[in-house]
Amino acid sequence: MEQRSGMGGMAGQEVDELAEALRDLGAEAREAARRLGEELDLDRRMAENPMAVLGVAAAVGFVVGGGVWPLLRPFLKAAVRTALSPANLLAIGAAVGAMRAARVPEEPPVTAGSTSGATH
Repeated sequence: MEQRSGMGGMAGQEVDELAEALRDLGAEAREAARRLGEELDLDRRMAENPMAVLGVAAAVGFVVGGGVWPLLRPFLKAAVRTALSPANLLAIGAAVGAMRAARVPEEPPVTAGSTSGATH
């Protein structure tokens, strides 16, 4: 029984240390946000052009929240499935084979020593 209370005391101490570290991290984040606001002069910018600041905040939130990927994902998924369907893969293979078959072989380059029709 005492062993459990000893482990519980140790775990409680670790939880207290973690909580203290999180409080310190939160205080540092608030201070960094305050300094950033002062450097960017957000109060003045909000007074002069609140819609621009709102637009920038919305754009940053949109990008941080995942951007357009959730909107594009179903379309991209459908396009890849369609492109990689067996019928399309066969058609692509046939087209590549036809292009290779239709390719004209290159003529060998003419060298300086070989002249056609000239005799010495």
